[in-house]
Amino acid sequence: MLPSRLIVRWCLSVLMAPIAGAAGPSSAMDPARLVRAELPSFESFSASTPSPIPLISRTIRVAQNASDRNIVMAVPNTANVSLQMSPDQSVSVGTKISFRVTTKKPGYLVLVDIDASGKMSQIFPSPEMIVQSEEAAKNFIKPGAELLIPNSEAKKRGFEYVITPPLGEAAVVAILSDRRVQIIDLPDNTPKQPTEAETISYLTEWTSKLRVPDPGTGKLQPSNWSFDIKKYSIK
Repeated sequence: MLPSRLIVRWCLSVLMAPIAGAAGPSSAMDPARLVRAELPSFESFSASTPSPIPLISRTIRVAQNASDRNIVMAVPNTANVSLQMSPDQSVSVGTKISFRVTTKKPGYLVLVDIDASGKMSQIFPSPEMIVQSEEAAKNFIKPGAELLIPNSEAKKRGFEYVITPPLGEAAVVAILSDRRVQIIDLPDNTPKQPTEAETISYLTEWTSKLRVPDPGTGKLQPSNWSFDIKKYSIK
């Protein structure tokens, strides 16, 4: 069972954790193969487990907050990204869930969970998944193809998504970037968004300020973002 601080750090409504009893040979990703980025969200991540998860220092692709300017934008979904959650709508604590995502344009997917208190957590890909398996953390989607989360490699390594408290109305947001990114620098404190439109509006404004490192030059560049949201209730 994961320490409680990991539950809080990764996800408050939807928890991704190793399946009890699942084990296999270690195949950690070589951090040198990942592109360096400044100010990663999980730089101070630590865990007290029998097999500690390696620290992710300055080696992952992170979308960074480049400005504090307030930018008002229309809700974008130019890629026609579509998120399906199973089961959906009303779920009980302890329920295992999965996601299916499709798009009409290529891009890199990030899933963000928003719990009943309004707190945001990135649940896919997670830092542990990125470190342990490149295949499990693969978040690129081709047009017309379907991305299943967790995928077969993630399941083989013991990853699952389980509903946890707090109870109430929650949401999962699919965020697609046309530039390669693995982690989004989410705000630490976010106000509760009571409606779907306000939730997307908030994320749209936030991501408009994010910058992704260009693989060729290393310079931070803006990205085109597309969104889809699925609201559900935890009972």
